[in-house]
Amino acid sequence: MVSLFNTTRFLLICLGSGLLLSSCKYEDIVKADYPQQILYMPAAKNGVFSIASIVTSGAYRFTVNSAEKKVIIPLSVYRGGVSNDGDLTVNITANADTVSKLISSSALVGTTLLPADKSVLPGTVTIAGGSYVTPFDLKIDLDYLRSIPAGQKLALAVTIASSQVPVNPVLKTTLITFDPAILKPVPDFTSKADATTARKIAFTNASLNAVGYSWDFGDGSAAVTDASPTYTYSKAGTFTVTLTATGITGSADAAKKTVTLTIP
Repeated sequence: MVSLFNTTRFLLICLGSGLLLSSCKYEDIVKADYPQQILYMPAAKNGVFSIASIVTSGAYRFTVNSAEKKVIIPLSVYRGGVSNDGDLTVNITANADTVSKLISSSALVGTTLLPADKSVLPGTVTIAGGSYVTPFDLKIDLDYLRSIPAGQKLALAVTIASSQVPVNPVLKTTLITFDPAILKPVPDFTSKADATTARKIAFTNASLNAVGYSWDFGDGSAAVTDASPTYTYSKAGTFTVTLTATGITGSADAAKKTVTLTIP
């Protein structure tokens, strides 16, 4: 009986000691330091943030503010880590050295550095306590972009820094390249008569950098805004078909292409 009591007592002591040790380990985990916060720019993850085409749906890479005469490129700065406590001040600068080195090494062919006086960046932004992200805009002079000759691209590097938390060294600079050619539409189209109805013409639009279209079929009919319309002429004759393509700058850079058609 005494042996059984001693055995039971021993087991209870061991169980209590195990619970106590588990409790101590739990306290150690609770008191452990959280991973420190770190800043980064998501746009930097693909190496080059290239703007060389127009996106008319989904997430946009830039917009045009005609009133301000600015091309606006949306960017953002994030903070990683378990905690998002406290306001963070982030410094934002245009990094000309990065672009110059890449141009000198022929890593950016057909590209020139965007002049400092042709763009605007906020000097600082604040990531508010409780938030992981703050957006900001890079604004580029629209008239300057429109003056750039065809085939010439521009580049600008944007770098973030902070005295409060470290910055991911791989994702601290976003290299942005911009092709001004996308601001100017290039109208183009082909036409083909229907196999059974010769006066029925199918127009195939092959325009570049356009977001809107207007077709004049040359017979006095109302303009058509379909991208690739099919039109049936009511009589024979020779008609001048005009396609007006409108780009993202609106009528400022609208362009026309005309073709003469002979309808039997």
